[in-house]
Order: sequence, then C-alpha cells, then structure tokens
Amino acid sequence: MNNEEYEEQKCVVKYLELKNIKFTAIPNSTYTTSWAQKAKNKASGLRAGLPDLLVIINKRLVFIEMKRNKGGKASPEQMDWLIKLSECENVFTYVCEGFEKAKKVIDFHLKLNI
Repeated sequence: MNNEEYEEQKCVVKYLELKNIKFTAIPNSTYTTSWAQKAKNKASGLRAGLPDLLVIINKRLVFIEMKRNKGGKASPEQMDWLIKLSECENVFTYVCEGFEKAKKVIDFHLKLNI
C-alpha cells in the first residue's frame, strides 16, 4: 500500500469508528524480506489480493479495496477476490479511489437499513 492509499484508508478507519461500525483491516500487504516469514505466512493460509477492509453494515459484509485518488488500479489477484466474494449472498465488494468514495459506499449501506 502506498503512502497516499494509507492516508486515505486512515480517514476511512476514523469514519467507521465515528459511526461505530464493526470493521477490521486485512493485513495482506505486510512486507517482509524474510523468506522464512514469507513461507510461514503462506503455509498458514495468507493469500494475496484479499481486500483491505472488511466492514459489517446492517447484516451485510462489505469489502473495500482502497486505492489512491488517481491512478490506482486493482491487481489481478485483488480482482479475483472481489469477484469471488461478490458472488456470495449479502456480500458487497468495492474498489474505492480515496476516502470520499469509501464514505459514499458506507453511507449507502447505512441507508439500506434492512
């Protein structure tokens, strides 16, 4: 995750906390130069591409892949995860370019109080 994506995601986290919404970040991009740690991560099930945030809003799972405001693009691994997840019932996936787009997604699901 580049610095711009990081800053945008921090804003999303603050917004989710403000709205008292249950969420977690998914640390798939944890960088290490240790081949032993990479092997351990893979053996324990860590796979590339899972979206950055898992959010529970009104009994729906919402996965958000954060990108910078301009020029960010989901990788093939990320797109594969987004497609597979979106095929599940009550699961919604989004690629959000910046905080404002993520906020719109969150607010949309908050309004669907079903």
